[in-house]
Amino acid sequence: MPFDEDAGAVERIGRRLVDVGLGQGRSLLTPGRPVWTVEHLAELEQDYVARPDAGAGSFFDKLSVQLRDSSPEAVQLFAEIYILNVLPILNLGGKLKVQQVRSILDMADDPVQLPADVEQALAGGGVFNGGQAFNNYRWKQLSYLIEVACVFRSLTEQQRLEALGDPLAFRHVVRSVPTGQFVQQQSLLFLAFPDYYLPIVSTDDRRRIRNAFATQYLDHPPTDDVDVDLHEIHTKAVEATGGAIDFYQSPWVEQWKLSSDPAPTDEITHAWRVYGSNVAGVDMVPTWRKKGTVSLAAKFLRAIEPDISRDELKGFVEQDYRSSGYAVRQEKVDEFYSFLARMHPGDLIVTVSQGRVHFGTVTGDAEYVHSSDGRSNLRRPVKWESRSQRTSDLPLEIASRLTTQGDVVDLTTQIDAIREIMGQRRQVTPATGLNVPDADEQLATRLHVPQHWLQECIELLRDRPQLIFYGPPGTGKTYIAKELARHLAGESNVKLVQFHPAYSYEDFFEGYRPAQYGAGQVGFELRPGPLRTLVDRAVENPDAVYVLVIDEINRGNLAKIFGELYFLLEYRNESIDLLYGSGDSEPFMLPRNVIVLGTMNTTDRSITLVDAAMRRRFAFLPLHPSEEPTSGILRSWLRAQRCPVDTADLLDELNTLIDDEDFKIGPSYFMRPAVFEPNGLERVWKYNILPLLEEFHYGDRGVDVHATYGLERVRKRLAAKVSSASENESDNDDDTVADRG
Repeated sequence: MPFDEDAGAVERIGRRLVDVGLGQGRSLLTPGRPVWTVEHLAELEQDYVARPDAGAGSFFDKLSVQLRDSSPEAVQLFAEIYILNVLPILNLGGKLKVQQVRSILDMADDPVQLPADVEQALAGGGVFNGGQAFNNYRWKQLSYLIEVACVFRSLTEQQRLEALGDPLAFRHVVRSVPTGQFVQQQSLLFLAFPDYYLPIVSTDDRRRIRNAFATQYLDHPPTDDVDVDLHEIHTKAVEATGGAIDFYQSPWVEQWKLSSDPAPTDEITHAWRVYGSNVAGVDMVPTWRKKGTVSLAAKFLRAIEPDISRDELKGFVEQDYRSSGYAVRQEKVDEFYSFLARMHPGDLIVTVSQGRVHFGTVTGDAEYVHSSDGRSNLRRPVKWESRSQRTSDLPLEIASRLTTQGDVVDLTTQIDAIREIMGQRRQVTPATGLNVPDADEQLATRLHVPQHWLQECIELLRDRPQLIFYGPPGTGKTYIAKELARHLAGESNVKLVQFHPAYSYEDFFEGYRPAQYGAGQVGFELRPGPLRTLVDRAVENPDAVYVLVIDEINRGNLAKIFGELYFLLEYRNESIDLLYGSGDSEPFMLPRNVIVLGTMNTTDRSITLVDAAMRRRFAFLPLHPSEEPTSGILRSWLRAQRCPVDTADLLDELNTLIDDEDFKIGPSYFMRPAVFEPNGLERVWKYNILPLLEEFHYGDRGVDVHATYGLERVRKRLAAKVSSASENESDNDDDTVADRG
């Protein structure tokens, strides 16, 4: 809690940084200089956010590689964002903070200097302990702060003024960024409004303090807004005592610290499945529920401290489990570390025993216990729910994860469904399909296809979210796929890729790529492809729809590109181990809210030659020039553009001369303004249409393509048909008159 001069310096510099950076787009270190700009933030998004610091080397070694091509202003901006991140925390020494900020500034060609007051605020320490969150999730927190800055710079000046003048309006903005972690959000709120938000970032501590003093200082029952309740409690407590208070000091800490209530449901961040039904032949779940604990067997692991680092833990496991295989040792490291470091009070616990699923909430920190039976050496206190549920009644997306191998499995992606089952969140009626809009008249008009045909496409996707449009070139496959994708998901949630013979699994999903690290070291790092990137976004936003458009899908080696992902296209609620999954990677699922739209050029390869597994997993919709909806596209477009419709008649007549459906000419060749310039139609016919037909008749002796399909011949055939039709109509009229006579 901030009571001394050092704490006051943190508050002053923090608020100033928020005002000049987020508010004005200017610099803290070089006042008046435009550093927090859209352009410089875009550099950091590209150089830092989009290039995670995976691989060997320290954070700053990797950072120097990430920012090596960044402008000096972008480097300075990153340093100021780093100050925003580390300024208030106590668990990083003041001298080290100054050293680290200077090391970032030195990455620029002409580094700026730290002003004396900023250096003093950094060197003075901090106001709260950031805990493991500020140690283990630094990359995510800095990325989040960059995204928050981007959001602020996108606001109008009036909106920024309102946010910087109202603590709750400011909170609304920072929480609108979905990538943030709760502790970093709370830290930022405190720096922006130290008179409103308390420097308490632990979700468990915040709730316990609120609950402990609610009766004494609140005139109403505790609300769902812990921030508002804490502000009111703190304000009234200060008024009642006549001086500053610290909830972490006597006599305050004794009144709330011993509380063992679980964290409120609105602040739970993770969910875990812990295996306990057969630990060395014993079902541990009844014991857990009776004693209010959850545990892991660590029979050979020496006594350790819960805050052990991953590297230390790995070294101990390598020695203590040296008689086990390397795969078992790796598995132990991952499970022990998840239990000790990644699991936190307030997280949900799910376990299975005798055909029933039990739910609980972690209420305290991990501890090592000497266990004579070796079945429960690592323990955490848990408040178990009184009710359970049969595994057969669970949603498929949860039931499939419960069968995943491993003693500790991260279920955070299913946390909303788990909370509904536990009754901690209002249950909603399950959707019968994808949450996508119906086809509307505007979309049909824009694409020049019938609305009912588009609706059929959407119904197919609701049943199975994979669909391929196939047909010859020029039939609008790619255009329709892109426009339909934008209609379903919006512009920002659509990704387009194009397959080709050299395209691989590593290009499409994920793979190792060369990377340069500090001190001239070169190595490899795992980088996501377009599908992995889209899936990660979809998992973070399960209520949104994301669409991957694969153009020319049949030009790639599909078995090579999709690999083990073939399975997930058919079984969306199942999980698999990935080709490049590391030991600590969770099994991968392809979420339901990811749609795959493909296009296939049938002149390249017949649909019958596509991988049988692919045909089974996709719906195939034909787009042939002589069939609906393609047959009416050009005529509709011509009317909309007020162009002569006889161009559509010429195309129809041309296609009657082509006996292979896959080589008939699509309408898009004629849906360009250049076609209606002087001699435009002749040029398209000569340089686009006839070469396609020459390819069709390649090797056919005695076929004169120009004589058979030339524009003049097609015009003459069409004129003859029109004349014949007119004569027939005239004869019919004469017959009618004669009949009447």
